[in-house]
Amino acid sequence: MASSIAATPVVAPPVLPDINRRMAKANVRTPDIAWRIAVGRAIQAAVKAASLSNKEAAAHVGVDDAEFGKWLNGTSERHPHLDRLFAVDVLRLHLVVELARIAGPEVEVVTEIRVRAIR
Repeated sequence: MASSIAATPVVAPPVLPDINRRMAKANVRTPDIAWRIAVGRAIQAAVKAASLSNKEAAAHVGVDDAEFGKWLNGTSERHPHLDRLFAVDVLRLHLVVELARIAGPEVEVVTEIRVRAIR
């Protein structure tokens, strides 16, 4: 039986020479350990300013003591959950102040007390 489809020659794609024989390197971001430590110190200062122990703060945040300790030391593989930290009312203001302190020299932290007239 005759075929109605014409046979087309198969053309292989050109093979390029392997000029670069080195392995490709992935651009993997290395964690900034100094920054993690600075954030951990800010969290620790906020916990202290709120008059909480690390164990109490970990319970309020909803993480175990070991993980919370890693946040404070900057050794955790995960970043601290700032949403959980900000959800704790007693920590929120102190955390904002301490994070502002590590923002840099262009940020000035000023404590101001205002008293409204009581009638």
